[in-house]
Amino acid sequence: MDNKKNRKPPPLRPALAASKLEADDAWLAQQAQAGCAVSFERLVARHTPRLLRFLQWRTGHPHDAEDLAQETWSRAYRFLRHYRVGQSFPAWLWTIAIRLDVNRRRKKTLPFAPWHDDLVSVPGDAGRGLIEQERRDGLWALARRRLSAVQHDALWLFYVEEMSLKEVAHILNVSVVSAKVILYRARRRLGDALRQDGVAEASLMGCWEGAAI
Repeated sequence: MDNKKNRKPPPLRPALAASKLEADDAWLAQQAQAGCAVSFERLVARHTPRLLRFLQWRTGHPHDAEDLAQETWSRAYRFLRHYRVGQSFPAWLWTIAIRLDVNRRRKKTLPFAPWHDDLVSVPGDAGRGLIEQERRDGLWALARRRLSAVQHDALWLFYVEEMSLKEVAHILNVSVVSAKVILYRARRRLGDALRQDGVAEASLMGCWEGAAI
């Protein structure tokens, strides 16, 4: 007799199991909105290394970066209901982080932080090799001296974090066209600065190769 109640479900195919393990940000955020703490923890684990790296670069101080990262995740958890499914989660998260840092600077009248060689201490992902190469060439050190904070953020988000123009525009609170103009002007200004400092323009062009705006 075939007892349907005792039948075991078929095992998941590897592809299906992998797809469940590699659930995208929108799905995790949606589950977190419904009260799933594990999904929120997975978002934290997935994005904290990149977030810390960005905040270390922006603040110039690892401890400040860690404090800002914790506050960013605290705000994200509190206001998770405002996240719209389908929206870029990294862009939403980075927006919170930048606004917190801007408020911190206004309260303490802090200047834009200087570059330190030990800033890139967080295990990297897709952009780590690029960061190390540009650090050796002194490109980002020069960028910090010559570009505005907005231009810095735009270049970093687009080329290091590999975010789309739409995501960069959302974080900077500008239109996509404006974000494209900011990136174009930042590249041109940095190229002029490199030539003035006697650095071959090819070193700049190599960094942007394959990442046309």
